[in-house]
Amino acid sequence: MELLVSLALLVVGLIIGFFAGRFFQQKQGSGNTAQTEKQVKEILAQQAQHHIHQTRQSLESIESQCETLKQQIEEYELLLEQGSDDDSKVPFYGEQATTYLRNNLKGSDKSRVKRVSDTQPRDFANSGSGLFVGGSDKNTAEKQ
Repeated sequence: MELLVSLALLVVGLIIGFFAGRFFQQKQGSGNTAQTEKQVKEILAQQAQHHIHQTRQSLESIESQCETLKQQIEEYELLLEQGSDDDSKVPFYGEQATTYLRNNLKGSDKSRVKRVSDTQPRDFANSGSGLFVGGSDKNTAEKQ
C-alpha cells in the first residue's frame, strides 16, 4: 500500500509539475514576445531614419540640379538676345563664294581639252550594234 501511495503521489507531482512548467513557459514566452516586438520596433525606427536621410540627400541633389538648369537656361536666353543683335554684324559670305566659284569654274574651262572624235559612238540600243558580236563578225557589224 505504501508503494501504491508513493506512485500516486509521484503521478500527481508529475501532473502538477507539467502544468506549472507550461504556465511559467507561457509567462516567459510572453516576455520574449514583448522583447521581440520592441526589437522589431527599434529596427523599423532605424530603417525609417535611414530612409528619411536618403530622401533628404536625393531632394538636395535634385534641387541643385534644378538650380544648375535654371542658370543654364538664363545664360542661353542671354545668348539668344545677344545673337539677335549680332545678326547684322555677321558677314554674309554668299557673294564672296559666288565670285570664288565663278572664277574657279572659268579657269577650269580653259584647262579642258576639247576632243573631237571622228567616229560616232555605237548605238547599243540597236540590235546590230556589235555589242554581243564576236571578233570575226566585227567587220560585219561595222559595215551595217
